[in-house]
Amino acid sequence: MLKEFGLTSTEEKVYLSLLNIGSSSASEIIKKTQLYRTTVYDVLERLIGKGFASYIIQNKIKFYSATSPSKFLDIAMEEKRMAGEKQKLAKEIFNKMKSIKKESQAKSVAQIFVGIKGQKTIMNDIIEEAEDFIEFGSEGKFVEDLPAYTEQWANMRIKKKIKAKIIVTEGSQAPMWEMNKIRFVPKEYQSPASTFVYGDKVAMFIYENPITIILIESKKLAKSYRNYFDLLWKIAKD
Repeated sequence: MLKEFGLTSTEEKVYLSLLNIGSSSASEIIKKTQLYRTTVYDVLERLIGKGFASYIIQNKIKFYSATSPSKFLDIAMEEKRMAGEKQKLAKEIFNKMKSIKKESQAKSVAQIFVGIKGQKTIMNDIIEEAEDFIEFGSEGKFVEDLPAYTEQWANMRIKKKIKAKIIVTEGSQAPMWEMNKIRFVPKEYQSPASTFVYGDKVAMFIYENPITIILIESKKLAKSYRNYFDLLWKIAKD
């Protein structure tokens, strides 16, 4: 167990010997532990350096003693304190990194993602944005491509209370989930791509092989797509 506190097997052996026999000379420790003389002297110096042993000099001879076992409690408490400080630092780093990421993203006009991993990246981004979104042109492809992940994604949306308004063409398999409000439009309004609008972002899913997603971050474009969606929503049927 003492290894959890940074003691090697030989340090552990010498420390326990000191604890058992009390204040003793190096020769007594050598006899007790059956370790080499040089090893014992080296280990004693290390234990003193780590705060697990101390010594006094009597008649020009060093007598070594183990520090109180409460030292281990002190170490644990200090590690807990440092862990708390490290956690605060980690949060500070996270917030700064997040702001840097936002600044760098603000400079980007568009990004292109390819394949299933790209699809997951956008879906995760919707969760991270944590805002209600709109979608049109959906043909139920998400459930087909990522059935298990889509179910997890739906549950994450429930936890974060992220609602969605979705327009699909008549006859399509609509995702009837708790946080979705679905309306249908005639097939002549069918879109060649599924389009998600969330925050200031527009994500267009082009269902080729592999799937390609174009993500554009633009407040003006997002507003334009929302206006178009509102027009469709008015003529769509429940």
